[in-house]
Amino acid sequence: MDMRPKILILIAALFTANLSVAQLLYTEDFESYNTGIFSTDHTGATPAQGGWYTTAGLQATNPLPPSVNHFEIVSEPNKGKVFKLVEETTATVYTPYISAIARIYRTDLNTYWQQRNPGNNVLKLAFDIYTETAAANSESFYVALYNAKEQVLVGFRYVLKTEAFIPDHFASFGLGSRNHGHMGISRPLGITLPTHTWVTVELYIDYDNDKVYFSIPSLNHTVALNTAYPLFLTGGGEYDDNPVKLQVFDIFSAYRGETIMGLKIDNINFSAQNFTPTVGVDDFISSKFNVFPNPATDVVTITNNENMGIEEVTVYDGVGRIVQSELYRTTSEMQLNIENLASGSYFLHIKTSQGTAVKKLIKK
Repeated sequence: MDMRPKILILIAALFTANLSVAQLLYTEDFESYNTGIFSTDHTGATPAQGGWYTTAGLQATNPLPPSVNHFEIVSEPNKGKVFKLVEETTATVYTPYISAIARIYRTDLNTYWQQRNPGNNVLKLAFDIYTETAAANSESFYVALYNAKEQVLVGFRYVLKTEAFIPDHFASFGLGSRNHGHMGISRPLGITLPTHTWVTVELYIDYDNDKVYFSIPSLNHTVALNTAYPLFLTGGGEYDDNPVKLQVFDIFSAYRGETIMGLKIDNINFSAQNFTPTVGVDDFISSKFNVFPNPATDVVTITNNENMGIEEVTVYDGVGRIVQSELYRTTSEMQLNIENLASGSYFLHIKTSQGTAVKKLIKK
């Protein structure tokens, strides 16, 4: 029996496997930490367990007093130890309305990143979150990566509860600009996360191709976005986009007596690799649609070259709020009136029977 074909197949398989390389640089599962109070220094002056720092502060007058309950290590059934950020019921001693922020962060990621193998220029940040619900007026949970200048490279936002135009359990991801330390461009995830369950979130930065990816593996959903500017790994100089800071924070506003739930996070993994995830069907459909003129002043035309019927168009602003929605009777070409929108960047979610396309629109 001639074994050469099988040997050739085996060699080809091994060669292909070696082309895709993933390198774990840093991992945090909180198992080595003491259960209970994580940190008593909420000024960020001294590190807490494992080299993390914590801060809790004011966003309005009469701040929410820093509480040891803002930063805890708790035991989770079938999960082990996890980190819990914020759990507070606003008492009667507070003013009728408070707004505050609690953060946990570390600033040594570049030390790990510089240990990556040559060619592994795709950064991957994965973590597990528990999709809590909240009774507070407004609460958003963030995970973000920053460069040395405190500029956001990529970030994730999960809304527990907020005002009417953003649905509960809304999730988005985005990136910053050179001039702002926040997510200057935000894109809705396009799906609603299940509640009261652990969900794995993955963020990617492709430094070679100036793209970021957002993925929820359990829902088989991955989307991509071009960065707002070219990425640089040169180290130092005017532009340096090496990852330095990882920050997890909760921004909340509540009336007296409301409960701020925060969120639980676990299994933070920071990796370098030489490949990117496969985008989902929605990104494939997005490539089939055209939106013109763009930028636009009053009316835009939406077409596609596959004769896909448009059922609904939803317009999101830069922070993920729904600002306009139109239903249609399954047409492959339509016009959208945007004259009442303020100048700025928007995302059109174009719903079809085959999936949802997402296109960026600039309103003059």
